[in-house]
Amino acid sequence: MTWNRAAAFARISKLAKNTPELDVQRFEDYRRVYDEEKAIRALKKLPTTPPLFSLPKNKAVVVDTVQIYIAITNYDEYRLHEGRETERSHERAMRLLHLYYSAADRVIEASAAQRVDFHSGRVHTVIVEREKGGVTRQTLAEAFAFVEDFKKVAETANKELAGGEFGISFRVGIDIGTCVAINNGTGCEQEPMFLGSAANHAAKLAFGNEPGVYVSSRVRKLLGKQETGILTDFLSLTDDEVKLNAARQYASGLMEGSLDRGEFADQIVNKWREDIRREQAPDFTNPSFQFFHKEPPLREIDYAELQPSKSIRMPLVSLFADLCGYTDYIDTAVRLGDIRDAVRALFVIRQEFQNVVEQDFGGRKVRFIGDCIHAVLAEGSRTDTDERRSVSTAALCAGGLHSSFGLCKSVLGHLDSLGLAVGIELGSTPISRIGIGGDRSVRVASSIATTRSEQMQRDCEDNGLKLGPNALQAAPAALEDLVDENGHTSVLDYGDVATCLSATAPAVAAPNYARAHVPPTAPEPRAHLKVE
Repeated sequence: MTWNRAAAFARISKLAKNTPELDVQRFEDYRRVYDEEKAIRALKKLPTTPPLFSLPKNKAVVVDTVQIYIAITNYDEYRLHEGRETERSHERAMRLLHLYYSAADRVIEASAAQRVDFHSGRVHTVIVEREKGGVTRQTLAEAFAFVEDFKKVAETANKELAGGEFGISFRVGIDIGTCVAINNGTGCEQEPMFLGSAANHAAKLAFGNEPGVYVSSRVRKLLGKQETGILTDFLSLTDDEVKLNAARQYASGLMEGSLDRGEFADQIVNKWREDIRREQAPDFTNPSFQFFHKEPPLREIDYAELQPSKSIRMPLVSLFADLCGYTDYIDTAVRLGDIRDAVRALFVIRQEFQNVVEQDFGGRKVRFIGDCIHAVLAEGSRTDTDERRSVSTAALCAGGLHSSFGLCKSVLGHLDSLGLAVGIELGSTPISRIGIGGDRSVRVASSIATTRSEQMQRDCEDNGLKLGPNALQAAPAALEDLVDENGHTSVLDYGDVATCLSATAPAVAAPNYARAHVPPTAPEPRAHLKVE
């Protein structure tokens, strides 16, 4: 498997040529058509999807939003056993995520919130402003009500459905602002996205170890609270402040307001229990995750075939690649009314990144997270992963991503302000499809390796590649000519990596991951810091 400049250029040129003309609408115009179509489908007794969830690829909607991230702060308590990842600890962590994702979706279905995506131990939801003129106090109150209801349902579901096994705590980040809604998925691989600084900042606010509700200066201003300057991102609202603002929404009657919030949670969980009784949902007191080793190449993974009882777990390389600077780029495009070119560029770049991962190097995309791609790669046999070859392939893939990105900038133009940061790490990782089921089910790959690869990508800042400690330990000695002692290089392309790996170097025995595991030194990142 290899990257080829001519083939990549042909792909990118074709993508640029065939990308459909983008129809950019304001939400109020989109909503008018959506409501009409929803009414027609209701008369025909046909299912409907939430607004903005399954936009066609030729449509972008400019919308004022409340962006909400809810992250589990103590996720590693369940993902690790005595400081190590084991099959048992992974099974427990996946059951936790299964419960958490399902609880979030059940509350979302009964609220004004819409799910954007899940990523490891956090959920991203959005509440859309239905009126003109920016986010209102009432819409912000809906966000606080959703957060309160979610926490209550999660607590009740853990107690009633999971035997109290998961004593989890949450950190919430909330910001408001104008975003561009797009979609890049189909079927069980929907990719709804909200591009803009509000989503990015809400993700940053949800990152941290301290539970609480953290809001931006824009939210504080709308609430009439005193400005706190640079301390804003570090100050949580009090429980009373959150409850007071949520009460504004409950009193409106728009969100099951006539119910006591404990009664609302009981109603959700009782329906959930009935679904379990009818075997329409999993019994969380009965471990049901069963793992198997997937023979590479991983591009053959069909997420539609995965479920808790048929999940993958194997040593692999997790890769995060993030477009640095795209948040400012899209915000400027919104301000100047030049959204079409900005979104078109993202569609072309992301599709080419997926092509590099899957077509050129046999990996598999897990998901796009804003302008970031998360992927997994492996080399090996039906029973084992060849760790050294897997790291080599991932390094070549990183070089291919950088080289293709350079070609994208050349073909599309006006992208000189953007950079590309790539992080990779090696480790045993479970992969499955969990949550509420059907088209709403969630692809998940969650491990210390996925956490670290995301951290390595952030460490690159504006550009480059960084290997995590396990990837660096398993890497061929020849890669030492490319990266520093911390596994980082700020500049590379495919030719650089290919030259290093083709050079003659003394053989070094690749470590066995089970023996040479570098224990985790930091908790799970609670949100992706570059989510647009």
